[in-house]
This record gives sequence, C-alpha cells and structure tokens, in this order.
Amino acid sequence: ITSNFYDYYGISKSDIQKYINVSNSSSNNASDINVCYRVYTNSWMTEVINSNDYAGTEKSAIRGLAIKVNKGNLKYRVHVNGGGWLGWITDYNINNWNTGCAGVRTRDIDAIQIDYNGGQDYKVRYRVSTIDSNNYLNWISGFNTVDSMDYAGIFGKPIDKVQIEIIKK
Repeated sequence: ITSNFYDYYGISKSDIQKYINVSNSSSNNASDINVCYRVYTNSWMTEVINSNDYAGTEKSAIRGLAIKVNKGNLKYRVHVNGGGWLGWITDYNINNWNTGCAGVRTRDIDAIQIDYNGGQDYKVRYRVSTIDSNNYLNWISGFNTVDSMDYAGIFGKPIDKVQIEIIKK
C-alpha cells in the first residue's frame, strides 16, 4: 500500500490522461463533436478519435487518409509528393479510393487540407509531422476559402503522423 500512487509507479497524471478520454488541450474542445480518422501506410491503421492520440507511425509515409465527424460536414484533400492536390473528399470509406478516402496507395502524402462546416461556433484544427522531423508542425485552424493556402505539411516532405480535433472558435 502506498500513499502516493503516481510516485510508486513512476508516472504522472499527464501520463494517465494520454490513455483515457481526457484532453489536455484547451477548454475550447467541442466535446460533443468527435472527429474520427485513420491513415494508410502499407495498410489501413486503427481509427483515432480527436487529438488524444495520432494516426500514423513515426518514419512511415502516409499514403491515404479517411476522416469523418459525428456532427456537421467535413471535406478534406491531400497533396501528393511530387504531384499536386487531389480532389476533395466528403465520404469515409477505406475500401473506395476514388471517393471514400484521400490519397493514392503508391504515392506519399506531403500536405493535407480540411474544411469543417458544423456551425459558426466550431472549427477544425489539425497538424502533421514529417518523416524527417521528430516534431509536429504548427496547428492549422479552420479553412480560409478565399486563400486556400491553409494546409498542414511541407511540399516535398512526406508526412508520417496526423492529429485532428474540432474546437470552439
């Protein structure tokens, strides 16, 4: 028996929060709106909900992305390394590479764009990590339809991890 559980096991409260449905991000979280997403590297990986975890594997290029929300509407697209932007996707079907997910099985993704329309009070926030970096790039908040340069990634540098959340504005 111990009087300090955290010291006894050599962990902190933040270590525990990573594995339960408690977010350390701001109080702006829209807890009633969930975004679910998964990525394809050499196969489809496990679905991730919100930003409590990330989708992807360090140092393994992402080639496909599928995203859905439980409230509102979302569209997304990817930029392929050495190519250009692929078309917008509004569906979530990992078995349909034409209209159900974004990407190409044989091409690395180097940037993503996401546009969420779920009411005036909420926006999407997302970020990626590139294969050659151990750090995430800056969060991208929302989508500016006038200037479509809002995207996460660096052209020419494949991404390996993605985090997405819906937050209050």
